[in-house]
This record gives sequence, C-alpha cells and structure tokens, in this order.
Amino acid sequence: MNRPLHSIFSVISWGWDQRHRFFKFGIVGLSGIVINQAAIWMFYEHVFTTVLNLSLRLNLSMAVGILLSMTNNFHWNRRWTWQDRKRAQELPIVHQYLQYAAANWAAIVVQVTITNLLTKWMPYLMANLFGIGVACVANFILNDLWTYRHVRTEGMDPEATQLERARMAMPLTISGLILGLCTYLHGLGSLHILRNGDELVYMHLTRVTSMARQWLPLQGIPGMRNTKPPLLFWQGLMSTDWGSHWSVVALRWPSVMWTFGTALLCGLLGWRLSGRDLLKGALAALFYLAFFSTYRYGRPYLTNPPETFWVFACFFTILWWKPRSFDSRFLFPTILGVLAGMALLTKSFAQLLPIGVGLSWWHLHVRGWRLASFVRHSLPGIIWTALLSLGIFSLWFVFDPEPAAIWREFVMGENVGKMASSGGSWLKGLLWSGDSVWSLGGSWFFNAGLLAFPLFGLMVECWKHRRTLLDEERLLWIWVFAIFIVFCIPSQRSGRYLLEGMPALAVLLAMRFEHVGRYAFVMSLGGVITVLLSLGWVSLLLAREVGMQAFPWWHFPLVVGAIAFAVMAIARPRWTAICSATAALSVFLSLSSFLSVFDAPLGTFDTVVTEATAGRVVWAPEKFRSVAETHRFLLPRAVVRGYPAGGKVPDAPIRGPNDFMVIQQPLHAPAPAGAIGSRIDITSRHKAWQIWEMATGSVQKHLFAREWVVPAGSQPAR
Repeated sequence: MNRPLHSIFSVISWGWDQRHRFFKFGIVGLSGIVINQAAIWMFYEHVFTTVLNLSLRLNLSMAVGILLSMTNNFHWNRRWTWQDRKRAQELPIVHQYLQYAAANWAAIVVQVTITNLLTKWMPYLMANLFGIGVACVANFILNDLWTYRHVRTEGMDPEATQLERARMAMPLTISGLILGLCTYLHGLGSLHILRNGDELVYMHLTRVTSMARQWLPLQGIPGMRNTKPPLLFWQGLMSTDWGSHWSVVALRWPSVMWTFGTALLCGLLGWRLSGRDLLKGALAALFYLAFFSTYRYGRPYLTNPPETFWVFACFFTILWWKPRSFDSRFLFPTILGVLAGMALLTKSFAQLLPIGVGLSWWHLHVRGWRLASFVRHSLPGIIWTALLSLGIFSLWFVFDPEPAAIWREFVMGENVGKMASSGGSWLKGLLWSGDSVWSLGGSWFFNAGLLAFPLFGLMVECWKHRRTLLDEERLLWIWVFAIFIVFCIPSQRSGRYLLEGMPALAVLLAMRFEHVGRYAFVMSLGGVITVLLSLGWVSLLLAREVGMQAFPWWHFPLVVGAIAFAVMAIARPRWTAICSATAALSVFLSLSSFLSVFDAPLGTFDTVVTEATAGRVVWAPEKFRSVAETHRFLLPRAVVRGYPAGGKVPDAPIRGPNDFMVIQQPLHAPAPAGAIGSRIDITSRHKAWQIWEMATGSVQKHLFAREWVVPAGSQPAR
C-alpha cells in the first residue's frame, strides 16, 4: 500500500480506536457547559451586582464561568478520560493545566475562524455549529497528542535516531540559513517592508545633514535634530556617499550586515556552549533570524541592528573567554567599555543601565553572591567599563558645536521625558496602563513571532530543570531578566526595548530544542500554515483587481511550497523542530513577495507624473512625522512637503498656484478632477473595527488604496 493511503487508513484507525475516549470527552464537556452557565447566572445576578456597568458585569461573570468550567473539565479529563496515560498522572498539575488551557484557547480560535468563514455561505447559527464541531475535534486531538500524550520509550533505537538527525539536520539547517539570507535581502529597496515609522525620521535627518556637508551638528526637523546619537546618521552618510547615491538600499544594507553579525555571534556562542556542536550553533543563528522582531527591526534604517550587535557583543565576549573575562581587572573591562560605548553612541546613554545591571548580576552570580568578593574583584572593573563607555558617548558633546541643543532635545526630551508618567501614578501605569509590565512581558512572545510556542516551551523546560542548567545558561537567563527588569522602569515600555535579549533566547532555544517538546514546534508550524493560507487568500483578492502579472512569477509557487514544507515538517517528527525556523522565514519571504506588488510599476508613479512634478512643490499627506520622506523616493525630482493627513489643505501663499498634491482614495474610487497619475498603496495604522472587518472578508475595502497626484488648486480648503 502506498504511503498516502497508508496514512489515511492510519488516521481512520486511530479515530475508531479513540471513539470511547471521545465519548468520555463529550460527557465531560457537557458537564462543563452546565457549570459555565450556572456560574455566569450566579455571578451576574447575585455576586457582581455592585458592578453597575452591565457589559463589565457580564464579562467578569463569563471570565469566572470559563475558569470554573475549564478547571472542571481539566480535572475529569485527567482523572477519567485519560486516566490510562501515565504521563497524565506524573506531570506537574500546573504545567499540565497550562497546556490544557492553551489547547482550549486554540480551539476557540478555530471555532471563531470557521464560523466567520462559513457565514458567507450559510446562516450564522449553522455556521457556528460547524465551528463548534471542528473546534471540539481539534480540542480533543490537541489534548490527546499534547496535554495527556502517551510517552513511548520502548522499541526506540537511540543510535538510529542520532544517525538520521546527523544525516538530514545539517543540510536542512544550512538550507534554512541560505533562505534567511535571501529573505533578508529580498525587497530591501522596497518602501513597503515591515518597519517602524522612526526610519523615515532617520532618513530625513541623514538627508538634510548630507546637504549641509558636515558631520555635526545634525540637521533636520526643529526640535528633533538630536533624537538619537550621531553614529547611525554617520553610517548613513558613509553608505550613501554623503547623499550622492541616495537610495533605500544604500541606507539599509548596513542594517542587514549588523543583523547577520549578531546572528554570527549567536551561532558561535551556541557552538561553544553546546560542546562544539555545529548543528546547535547553526540553529542558534537560524532561530535568531527567524524571530519576528529580528526581521521587522533588523532590515530597516534603524538604531536597533547596530545597537543589538554592540550590546550582545559585550556579553558574548565575557562568555567566550570565561573565566578569564571575570578575573580580568583591566583588559576585559576596557574591551567591554569600548563595546558598550559604541552601543551608547548608537542608541542612548540609557543603555548603560541594562548593561551595567547585567554585568553586575553576572559577576555576583560567578562570585557566589559574596558581596565582599564582588566589591574587591569585580566592582572596580565594572566602574571602569561604565566610565569608559560614558567617555566615548560624551565625545558627541565635545565635538558638536551645539551641546545645549543635545541636552535639551536628547537628554531631557528623548530620555528623561520617558520617565514621566502621562496617565497618573507610575505604579498605576506599571500595572494597568497600555504600557504595563504585563504587555512588556508578552512582548517576548510577540518578538518571537511564529516561534512564540517554542519560546514558551523553552521557559517551561528551563524552569523545570532550573537546578541542572549549565552555568552559561543561567547567565544568559540572568541577562534576559536584567533587561526586562530595567525596562520596566520607564513609563513608556515597548517591546523594542527587549530586542537586545533576543540573541540570548535564540542561543538558549538552540541548546534546548530537543527537550522543549515537539508539539510546541508543531503549533508554530500550524501558525505558519495559517498565515500562509491567509496570505494566499489576500494575494488572490489583489490579483483579481490588478491582474496576476503584478506578482512575481514565483509568488504563488512559493506560498504553496512553504505550506507543503510546513506540512512535511509536522509529518516527520525528527524534522519538526529543525524545520520550524526555516518555515517561519518562508513566511517572511512570502510576505515580502506579496508586498512587492506595491513597488514598480503598480506602486510607483509613471514617468508622466515624474516629469510633470520635476522642480515643482508636491504636498504629501503625513499620518506620522516625516512620512512625506517616502514621496521623495517616489518623486525624486520634486520638492516634497508634508501636511497632516485628514487635516486642512495648505492655503496660498503657503500653497503655490503651480503646486501639486497627493491625495489618497479608496481603490475603486473615480479619478479626481485634474489628476495626472496614480499608484496603488497598502494602508496602515488600522483601527480595531477595520481589522475586524478585514478578518471577516472586507480586505479590499481597508487594506488597499490608490494615491492620486492632482493640481493643488483643484482641492478646496477643508
């Protein structure tokens, strides 16, 4: 019998064997429904009566009902449905409860997704029944294969397993690294890559400074000239040859070099700490490149790529030359001072705080928490490192002819200003604001992206075996904790502040990937398949509007091939963990391929518009500061100026009679009067209701738009 038919019959046989267990699972589920309904009624009608907001009262009652019913279901499934599984009785109950909760939430996502998809073809109640049915089966499968899984040890040949891994693991990992290089280079010159709005501000400052033909002071928007230290802008001046080769690629390629430099440090450290295991070293680099935050912030013209490199280089140096680095009184503190100084000169003097806390914590740990030994042997070196790095940073004040502006704009505005709480007390902001400590903690998983599930599994694994961790693993976790604790202090808490900790997590994940648990990687691969299917669907919608020829010829084969690769990785257990990072990179490449539609020719203005606007003022809308910088690349011969999007159109004499304006309209809106050309664009900064409508089918309405260039005189003042 061939393999596909054998697999189909195996699934059918497994389902038949599980029929009695599924019946028990259904009985337990019915008891949970009864408890859920009773709890919601009791708490809504009798317990939370002092809550006057009816919506809040209902949500609180539902939260209690869900918690009680889920706990009931977990208990009876553990004691009755899967009582024959040895693992169900031996695994710590908290660990197993968290797995059960994750499986339940995954089933809820399945139900919501299927219900929303099917409502287009059938009544919503019937669609919801289908969603419940599929979610019930998915929930059962997740619990059977993960939460209460049967661990089989008999009949396994460790040598055969190692042989297969050695034969296939390195080729797969090296292929993933090659794919990573292609992924990071593809679309580097695009104006539509995943990025942060700060990139346009930095581009503006670099362009205006290059026009001044001097290194200092930095030039640009009043009040924002000194938003960051000069090292990034000097990098841009050199990569563009003082603006003579002004292009997006020229500004961004150093960022990719910094990112791959950090990946190299991850790979070397993973190789060294794992006992010179090449596979784990390569996987450390691959995991780092596959993190969502690395891809999002590691390619644009931002401070994050060089900053992350210099900061991680400090801790890489100490671990690589341990224990000599901890005993050194001058040499290594000097090296660390130079590395930290470069980090400060790239981002901010505030970077010294996490670096200092991390170094001090490491030395205290190595000294066995003996304070006297730390003060005598380690503290002088740490102080020298701090003074040297601050000395390097202070060169900015020494050589800049306007140090008072640096103090006012950078020190007080950009750094001290982030300490002030805008929503009342600092403690309230720490616990309950949108920038709370909880959201910052969740940023670790957001930064990991599609590898969030393995990252969670890594945390659980290391906590369970915390007493047997290698000392180097403990030090890496200390650095992760240190950077998190330090960046809980500012009132503005962003996941970007944690990027310097992601290389350490990549190394830890590579060292422990065999112990994390296969199904954590399976869930990541499931996320890969879900994202790729969604991307393929949106691609088909766009192709229907602009034509299939707008996409690269390899776009749809890439999406299909990436889905097939993820399915294969799930089907081959020994490949699952190794292939997950490569699958995540294939998502990034597919997304970059999709976004390339918004580059030339559909996403740019034609030569007619370029010629008509040459030497003329073009007013471009700005939803964020310096967004008009984008149109300087689209209309390189025009004099581009920005005006607030949605605000009043500039009037004469500000708006000249021969000026042009860029206006954005829905994709299918008729051409405005006097329009000389257009391009399609992808919108951003969507509101919650727009995201919901896109998720339920209105993708074209909110995701795509058309920009028109029109005579400014044709637009009345608003």
